Amino acid sequence: MRFFSWTRERGTRENSGDDPRSRSMSESARAFAHLTISAQDLMAALEANPMQEYWLADLETGELIRRPEDEGFLDEDEDPEAYDDPDRYMTVEPMGSPECFQVMASYVESLPDGEAARSLDRSLRMRRPFRAFKDTLLDFPEERQKWFKFHDAVMLGWAQQWVEDNLPGAVLVFP
Repeated sequence: MRFFSWTRERGTRENSGDDPRSRSMSESARAFAHLTISAQDLMAALEANPMQEYWLADLETGELIRRPEDEGFLDEDEDPEAYDDPDRYMTVEPMGSPECFQVMASYVESLPDGEAARSLDRSLRMRRPFRAFKDTLLDFPEERQKWFKFHDAVMLGWAQQWVEDNLPGAVLVFP
């Protein structure tokens, strides 16, 4: 299956023909103004594990479609090439591990000195920092709730930036 992705440096789709984003900003904004994008789905897509799944944005409907990385996990009646139209579907590139790690580190830096801050900081230096961070949060229920709010605020910012960069004029909505 052939996929196309937006490149931030050039602002164009690789290997594609007419890219609506290569037009002027006002033309580009009109090209995607009909789209509404689910904030929850986009936030999930930006955090997806590319070894397990990938997400596509439908440029006609605004729907975000989650697909298994391994086509062996498709339903029997699904056509593996159904989403292979680069003029209609765009791959949503997830944020990388370094960016996601930095969100955790920023949260820890925002905490006042104390046991929770020290434990969470220590978890980031462990062998599996993502798992250790989540496990450590279980010991601090109040901080865990604050983490979710912090995390969601950062992810929403990423989602808004993604829409601005990739689908100018589209609207991010909360179902």
